[in-house]
Amino acid sequence: MSSRKRFWKSVTLGEQDGLFRPELDGRPIRLPKGAVLALSSRPLAQAIVAEWSRIPENEAFTPEQLPLTRIAGTMIERIRPDLTEAREALLRHGLDDGLCYRKEQPDSTVERIFEWLAKEGIQPSVTDGLMPVTQSGDYITGLERLLTRQNEAELAALGVLTQTFGSLLLALALVSGAIDQEEAVSVANADERKQLLVWGRDDELFRVMTAREQDSSEAMTFLEFSREI
Repeated sequence: MSSRKRFWKSVTLGEQDGLFRPELDGRPIRLPKGAVLALSSRPLAQAIVAEWSRIPENEAFTPEQLPLTRIAGTMIERIRPDLTEAREALLRHGLDDGLCYRKEQPDSTVERIFEWLAKEGIQPSVTDGLMPVTQSGDYITGLERLLTRQNEAELAALGVLTQTFGSLLLALALVSGAIDQEEAVSVANADERKQLLVWGRDDELFRVMTAREQDSSEAMTFLEFSREI
């Protein structure tokens, strides 16, 4: 990933029209498509100020060091203009969800997720085979209904978590509070743990598992700050 050197001296928090703006040397941060990085949540804006402040002076940096900024930018420039499209994109992941493919008896966390989904009126078809599962119309309707309840910040977090976990259902359970992050990561890392038991230490597997934990932590940090005013 390309890098740039820190070009600003100070990072401050501005406010305009009821929105909070991280500012570099008194100027607002512009996102890739030109929108100003401005947020309704002061705590989230303050956290973004902090991550820009942590970049050492005259040191090179990459977007990977600014995860809250990345997710906020996605929310503002890609999700906010069309919430319906954002929900439809997530729904497509849910039509062939990784959590619906069971290679063995599910653990207690997975069972709790399915119990929570049932309370939401969502009952996925599952399989222990390799062929794609066709979900019912009721499943799709229930998932659409649940996604409609998600605001722009929750949709932004779900976008990261769904890609990270390979499962919209697992991501929704985490965002909705049915399970916690440690439990979600444990479910997502189940296959890698099994491979480690069979083959022993594998640096690539450790890298995948570590990245999954970090990405989910960043998404949940963003979401938690966004829920504070």
